[in-house]
Amino acid sequence: MDITIFDELKSTGNLPTPAGVGIKILQITESDDYEVAEMSRAIMADSSLTGRILQLANSTAFGSQQPATTVDESIMRLGSASVRNLSLAFSLVSERKPGTCKAFDYAGYWSASLARAVTAQVLSAKMGIGRPEEAYICGLLSNIGRLALASVFPELYAELIVESQRHPCTGINKFEQERFDIDHIQVAACMAADWKLPKPLGEAIQQSLENPEIAPNERAVTNLADVLRLANAIASALALDESATPDVWAYAGEQFRNARLMLGSEEFDFPDSCNEFITDWVSWGHDLQVATQPQRNIESLESLITSKTAEHDQRASEEPSDGNPAGLESTHEKRSTSTVYQALNHEAAPPTSILLVDDEPVSLKILQMQLHQKGYEVLTATSGKEALKIALELCPDIVIADWQMPEMNGMDLCRSLRRSNERRDVYFLLVTGSGGDDVIVEAFDAGVDDFVTKPFLPQVMGARIKGGERLVQLNRKVENDKRTMRRQVAELGVLTRKLRATSLTDALTDLPNRRYALKRLKSVWSALERVGHNLTLMMIDIDHFKSVNDDYGHDIGDLVLKETANVFKGCLRASDEICRIGGEEFLLICKDTSEEESLVVAERLRANVQAHTMPLEHFDRELTISLGIAEYDPGMTCFNELMKLADEALYSAKNNGRNRFVRYPEIKSTGKAA
Repeated sequence: MDITIFDELKSTGNLPTPAGVGIKILQITESDDYEVAEMSRAIMADSSLTGRILQLANSTAFGSQQPATTVDESIMRLGSASVRNLSLAFSLVSERKPGTCKAFDYAGYWSASLARAVTAQVLSAKMGIGRPEEAYICGLLSNIGRLALASVFPELYAELIVESQRHPCTGINKFEQERFDIDHIQVAACMAADWKLPKPLGEAIQQSLENPEIAPNERAVTNLADVLRLANAIASALALDESATPDVWAYAGEQFRNARLMLGSEEFDFPDSCNEFITDWVSWGHDLQVATQPQRNIESLESLITSKTAEHDQRASEEPSDGNPAGLESTHEKRSTSTVYQALNHEAAPPTSILLVDDEPVSLKILQMQLHQKGYEVLTATSGKEALKIALELCPDIVIADWQMPEMNGMDLCRSLRRSNERRDVYFLLVTGSGGDDVIVEAFDAGVDDFVTKPFLPQVMGARIKGGERLVQLNRKVENDKRTMRRQVAELGVLTRKLRATSLTDALTDLPNRRYALKRLKSVWSALERVGHNLTLMMIDIDHFKSVNDDYGHDIGDLVLKETANVFKGCLRASDEICRIGGEEFLLICKDTSEEESLVVAERLRANVQAHTMPLEHFDRELTISLGIAEYDPGMTCFNELMKLADEALYSAKNNGRNRFVRYPEIKSTGKAA
């Protein structure tokens, strides 16, 4: 997991983040000694959030307990940590809004996330695996990495989505890794850690994403990661739009059927449970204003899967073979990624949208008809409050509002929009019955861009709107220029990271190189001086490697180095870092490793290399390695001293017959000889 790259993504300020009460709760719970009562007060400040917490605390997952009626009771039932995490998740959903990544299905993302959350919750309760409320949180947030990448790199990610759709047999995380040097799985894990979700939850999310598919013969459900995989397979079919392509339906249907088989015990009534998933999904969707499929049940869903799969199979049988998986892409449908992406980003400019606000229905209707005839997209509202809601949700280009209206007049509406981050730049035209100087001054102080006095001629109103249109178009151009600049900056950032990674990577073995090793040792050494942990270095040398080059040639020698590096990667611990520092020499950095552990690691490396058969034609030589081990001593002043001692131990291992390891300051071999 690359924390450095995640920090760069975070620094853009575009990652999905909780808002309102969610931010407040993050602040309250920054330390472990927070007061539960303070968190309870923060939650109760949001009536909607309070209702959701109560709803979950009183869900069927908690059996026949007495209903919780207060946030305090809910916290006692769910646990303060779970309520904290639920509050963050709910505030994140509440803050959702359409983004700028044109190929990303925002509505579908939230619909599927909610379906996955309620399915995971019910599965957790029925199967007795994990805590239902934690399963809900994991289901809701497990795919947050994709939303994050779409938010930080909207243009690049749109292009990537198009590319991945042209290669449906390749996981999108492969494209993400190639483009950004980080994928949505790693981003989700980093975000879970950044929000201080319990480590087991973050690990369950990561494991479910790394191995998402369910095989037909799978039966064991042992942990939360398995529950999340099942929930994802079921929810993906539940939330899939009927207009999705047959190949998408065929894949979702296969995973749905495999999930049904995996849950097909007599104790688990799948049809009833599936209908329960749908009921809960629709209920939560109504509460959170997330789109669902309320007309679906298990019978209609399975019927849809059957028909769509048959359509896919029929299309595949008719598709001529051209080297690609049958039915995935017709010859006449093939287009380059850039062509499709250009279509996404160079669509015809939408018509100017205008919101008319007037409490006089006749005046409203007349002006609406006039503007429709001129080709404008017209929205209407009969009060300031209604107009504010429409403006925030639908984002019109121009607002034309009458000054005198009940509840919220035109001037107050303008002030409210100027205070909003989303619509503060809307062009606002005020219609007033008076054109006095005081009125003009007050209007412009409130943020009005222009005004028209009643009664007005249609030509005058049209001219005022034309002036507003010019400003709208200018703002669109500025925004397009900003998007282009953000795209260029994002591409430059990705290129910089790739260049940085290349400069620290050995091109032959794909291991970190000497430059990385020295940089990493400097960082580790600095930490050692602060906290005093253990550090062990191992210098490793392939025995008699010169003769390999002499007898077989340097091309075979290169393949031997690559294969040996793969053996190292396959038998090391996650915390160990192996680097190629030159020729046939490698350096292993082992943090927080005791003397006994280091000897076990060294013997594992030695034995695995000796036992490995090189998959090279005409290469029948046994390969062995020698290792020198040195451990950190508080009296050392520089990591170079530790490297020198490890090198001396390696020299001793080679002098004592090779195929062994020696630990400094021992003179005799402590490893096994051939």
